[in-house]
Amino acid sequence: MERYLKRLGRNVWRFVEEGPRVPILTPITDDGAQVRLGGGQAPVNRPTNDDLVKMEKDDIAFYEISCGVALDNFDIIINCESTKEIWDVLKNLYQGSEQPQDKKLTIALNEFTNFKALPGESLDDSFKRFNLIITKLSNIGTV
Repeated sequence: MERYLKRLGRNVWRFVEEGPRVPILTPITDDGAQVRLGGGQAPVNRPTNDDLVKMEKDDIAFYEISCGVALDNFDIIINCESTKEIWDVLKNLYQGSEQPQDKKLTIALNEFTNFKALPGESLDDSFKRFNLIITKLSNIGTV
């Protein structure tokens, strides 16, 4: 998903990691000028063009992640309000907390260290088993 969102456009992935863009509203008069201190007109708070672009990219990331979630997991993220919140929930769901991650890493490293072809096992079957171990290590983030 990270690679996919990075390919969607510049900084789309950033909103998953950093959280939603909350614009700092700048007081602006009806004619579009920024309000000066002591100005007589009542200001209207509007997001800047930069804020609008960033909010749009956050919305794109939110939409893409929401659409990529399996239907049986959609009820878990339905109440999330930001892309980062969705990502944190999904990351915890699929990867677990750090303690189980360490346990998974230890198990995968033991499998890698102790890998041997089984008696009577074909070369293809040994290679498939070895690739599964490498994939586990890669998914945990060690390779």
